[in-house]
Amino acid sequence: MQLQHLIDDCYEVFASYPPPRVLDASPARDPVAIVKTLTSVPLRELTGEQLDPYAGWAMTTVGDAADYKHFLPRILELAVFDRRWHGLDPPIIAGKMNYGGWQTWPPEEQTVVGALFAGACRHGFEQHPDEFDPCGWLCGIAIIGGNLDAALEAWLSSASPNAVLQLVDFFRNNAEQLIGDRSDGNFCGGAGDAAIASMRRWLLSEKMLDLLLAAKVRVEDQWRLDHALLVLNAVTP
Repeated sequence: MQLQHLIDDCYEVFASYPPPRVLDASPARDPVAIVKTLTSVPLRELTGEQLDPYAGWAMTTVGDAADYKHFLPRILELAVFDRRWHGLDPPIIAGKMNYGGWQTWPPEEQTVVGALFAGACRHGFEQHPDEFDPCGWLCGIAIIGGNLDAALEAWLSSASPNAVLQLVDFFRNNAEQLIGDRSDGNFCGGAGDAAIASMRRWLLSEKMLDLLLAAKVRVEDQWRLDHALLVLNAVTP
């Protein structure tokens, strides 16, 4: 699986960061207990339940960027395959990376992580919306300043029938937050005005309208498409 290869690349590039023996932490945390949990099994065997609390606290109240980099490959792997945990949400991960000085990380680290975010997006476009949501990964790309335009174009250009269903779900869940006076600033928080503007242009593009009008979906998914067209009509100036 291509996505697993991208994850394996992350393990390889970040392998030089050792597991922490101690963690600096705020008085509200128990760093001894956190280290005990995080080192109780090999990195690749850590579960979402074990890693999620640390992933949410990392760098702000527990540990530093080097500690986070040790755990980042497993955090990313769980974000792809076990999406139940808040600290493992792609936008949270992207925000943590920014907090940890992402733009100053060595090029090889930026390359493998950027490739994984892009790969997870592409993988998500090809899955049914009930099985995988690529929007978190798209937001992550926007937050870390990745190639957002390429990801958006890849979505519109995907040959997978599920890509259309993912688009119509994007309208159902996010369009009204993104466009015009309806935007409440909660979508892709931390992405920046330029990234949000790019997504707005993409959402209202003629190519998007043409794709939705020409879309053919299964009968049981027709309601998704109908709703997307209603939303597009409502938000189009």
